[in-house]
Amino acid sequence: MSSEQRRRDLPKAIIKWYDIDREDKVACVVFENGNSSLIAEAMAEDGISVTCIPLSRFTRRGNRERGCEGDVDKGAYDMVVAVDVIEYALDAPGFLSHVKMLLKPEGTFLLAADNRLAIRYFCGDRDLYSGGNYDGIENYRHLSREERRKLRGRAYSRAELTGFLEQAGFFGHRFFSVFPRISNPQILLAEDYKPNEALDVRVFPEYNSPDTVFLFEEELYPDLMKNGLLHPMANGFFAECPLGRGYGPVNQVTLSGERGREHAMATIIRSDGLVEKRALYPEGQKRLNLLLDNHRYLTEHGVDLVHMERRGNSLVMPCVSGIPATDYFRELLEKDRDMFLAKLDIFWETILGSSEQLPVPEENGEVILERGYLDLVSLNCFYLEGKFVFYDQELYLEHVPAKSIMLRTIEFIYKFHDHLDGILPRETVFGRYGIEKLKDIYGGHVSDFLNELRGDDGMWDYFRRGRREYGAVMKNRERMNYSSEEHDRIFRDIFYHARGRRLYLFGCGRYAKRFRETYRDTYPAAGYLDNDERLQGRVIDGLLVSGPDLLLEMNPEELKVIICVKDYLPIVKQLRREGVHNFSVYLPDVPQSPGYPEEMSGREGADEH
Repeated sequence: MSSEQRRRDLPKAIIKWYDIDREDKVACVVFENGNSSLIAEAMAEDGISVTCIPLSRFTRRGNRERGCEGDVDKGAYDMVVAVDVIEYALDAPGFLSHVKMLLKPEGTFLLAADNRLAIRYFCGDRDLYSGGNYDGIENYRHLSREERRKLRGRAYSRAELTGFLEQAGFFGHRFFSVFPRISNPQILLAEDYKPNEALDVRVFPEYNSPDTVFLFEEELYPDLMKNGLLHPMANGFFAECPLGRGYGPVNQVTLSGERGREHAMATIIRSDGLVEKRALYPEGQKRLNLLLDNHRYLTEHGVDLVHMERRGNSLVMPCVSGIPATDYFRELLEKDRDMFLAKLDIFWETILGSSEQLPVPEENGEVILERGYLDLVSLNCFYLEGKFVFYDQELYLEHVPAKSIMLRTIEFIYKFHDHLDGILPRETVFGRYGIEKLKDIYGGHVSDFLNELRGDDGMWDYFRRGRREYGAVMKNRERMNYSSEEHDRIFRDIFYHARGRRLYLFGCGRYAKRFRETYRDTYPAAGYLDNDERLQGRVIDGLLVSGPDLLLEMNPEELKVIICVKDYLPIVKQLRREGVHNFSVYLPDVPQSPGYPEEMSGREGADEH
């Protein structure tokens, strides 16, 4: 399948998981903007007879042009679907009232929409409809008249959508929170359900403008959940609105639509205590068979798995109430480091025994598994009654180093929990299992396969446009610590107020060396400063290394300090505490103003010693 087709299929996942009777008469509201036409296409692919109704039909003007006042098809449909549409309705409550008229007394309305109070917008993403930061959060009230005229759509909050639905007569509604966004849903969570897993390692955030993002959204999910904010600040909503029947038995849906049709799955946690795994496309049925085969293989090799059986076109298993293994390991490490290592050793033994081991030279010190199950990791595991119980073992790769799989679990445990390094550095854990020396090779071995599976290479353009880069986020956060003028002075015009002042370099490592190689002749330094007492008193490249106490003996007006270390923020705070405000930060990858060499001429104390 081409990458273009895969991109077209991404929005379809929002409806593909939902049970729709093929005998039902279904209408889908469509509009020229957004992905609504793809939703109609998705249902048609599943053999559902769909009538597409243009959004313009739901306005009085649209009805007049057709010689009617909205009575055509009144009460004709078992279901009406509106995905990515209400944002473009000129009169949202009126639109929903017309939708209700189309439904039979026992009909169901499905609505999916963006959230103007989405967490991604608070993290710096630009509003999808205005193209500006915080416009939706502020309810578009600060847009100019011209900007309002050009606005083609707008998002609503959860409270606004609820009010519109009830105003239209949809008093029964159950909302699902959607992450990372409606156009590529990965997780749907019912508003009255608390997930039994960490979302931070499940969701890959996506944005309209990744270059403006300054927060790591997924790190906020746990605290938002604890404080009752995750659902109101969801990135999108899927609402089930039945008129004369109950809600479906679904609490959570995990989707893998971006993997392509053969691998696209829905894992549905149901309110009746079952978990259903369903292929989103017919091509995925063979993956379900493979999953069952893997289940049998691993069971034969002594791995504990959640019981699974085939029912029709789905696999069904009981919903397990154990502790997610990743959470278990994190909590255990904070309480008992020795017990953490003992349990991690048991986990390692499970990986080693999960398949036959291929013969390798004894001195190699490597264990190669005939079948390496890449999801035999803490992310797909519960700790239950003293055992590690696994699920969803869909993938294996032949002839895999066992350490490649163990590496994934260690990385999941420490991901977004850097404070655990203070208890037990992850490098120490890598060393315990002999991973540290070839870590990049082990990780690359698995990553290459997963990239191929997900089609990351073919989807590179899509992900590049929508996923943020770590470095860009950190730079955006850095800028927020300073005013515009101050940021330029500290990071770009680093030689500001250097004339007639003694120039000291804070730090004497590779950044300082790079600085001197570039500016030795035009901006000679008087010495180094460093907090490391082991370096103080040494002479490096002809310059004495002093402690920062030297600054207390000097008049701040006679100083210029250039910070030459990567982790500069603590030093910025230190200098400010000590009353030194004439400082800048040298970062080799940040373009600096060239300065004015003549400023240095005749400067007192600007010699090399």
